[in-house]
Order: sequence, then structure tokens, then C-alpha cells
Amino acid sequence: MSDLRAGVRVSAVSIVWTVSASAASIGLGIASGSLVLVAFGAVGVFDAIGSAVLVAHFRHALRHDAISVSRERIAQLVVATGLLIVGSATVVAAVTKLVRHDHARASVAGLVVSGASIVVLAVLAAMKRRIGLRVPSRALRADGGLSAVGAGTAFAALVGAALKQAAGWWWMDPGAACVIALGAIGLAVVTLRTRDEAPQ
Repeated sequence: MSDLRAGVRVSAVSIVWTVSASAASIGLGIASGSLVLVAFGAVGVFDAIGSAVLVAHFRHALRHDAISVSRERIAQLVVATGLLIVGSATVVAAVTKLVRHDHARASVAGLVVSGASIVVLAVLAAMKRRIGLRVPSRALRADGGLSAVGAGTAFAALVGAALKQAAGWWWMDPGAACVIALGAIGLAVVTLRTRDEAPQ
């Protein structure tokens, strides 16, 4: 039961962080023309949705003293769907920006949000994976992967901005967003493939 309560806590913290950071990132990304910031915000939105589903899932398990297999599968489906939507949309937008040679403008506030998110999301990803192994919950581990994708996107935003300033590599923003998006799609496929297997 303590592992389920830990699952509720880490998911609740994830909701609070990702909602606030995502709203800021999407607004700043649109204002500066940074695809990687918008992608980071979108990943956070689906991370928050997945975490909300997991909170309900684990609270149900606490009330019934058992993990519901059907609710676990629903949670996995929600997380995987979020990964697929964000990954696919980001790939299309990234390729479009590369073809059009669109340049992102520097955003100090965006870089601050990205820097903080690297740390917070990396910690949340590790905690979700550890707790997900103990529960056990593939859905929570997949949500940890979604948090890791968010941390990677935030890191890409920082590196892309630094390389654009230092070397004029304008293509780093959409290029990094595309690579991370492909990783999100791959994680979604793995999550869907394991959805019908017994929890472990």
C-alpha cells in the first residue's frame, strides 16, 4: 500500500509541475518561434493528463486493495496516445521549419523554464520508474518515460539556443525537437505492445 501511496504522490507532484511549466513554455515558445519549447509544453500537457489518470488508478487500487488490470491498461493507453500525438505533430512541425528555414528567437524566460525543468523532470522520471517497478505498474513507468522525454526536450531547448548563439546553427531547434519526437513515438509503440501483458 505504501508504494501505491507513493505512486499517488509522485503523480500529483508531476501534475502541478507540468501544468505550470507547460503553460509557460507553450506561451514563450509561440512568442519566440521556438518549436522545441512548444513541443516541451505539449509533452507536459500529456504528462499531466497521464499523471491524473494514474492518480485515479492508484486511489482506486488503495480503496480495493488491488491493482485493477483494466485501469492499468487504460492508463497505459492514455500515456501512449499522448506520446504518439506529441511525437507525430512535432515531427511534422520540425520538418516544416527545416524546409522553410524558420529561425527561433532567443527567450531568456524560456531558457529559465527549460533549465529548471531538466532537473525537476529528470527527478520525476527516475522516481516514477522506481515506484512503477515496485507497484508494479507499466503505466507509471511509461509516464516516467514521458517525463524523461520532457527533460530531454528541455535540454534540447538549452543546447539549441546555445549553439545558435555560438555557431549560428539555426537548425538545432527543429532538429533536436524532431529527434526527441521520434524517441517519444518509439516509447509509445513499446508501451502499446506491452499493454496486454500481465503487470510486472
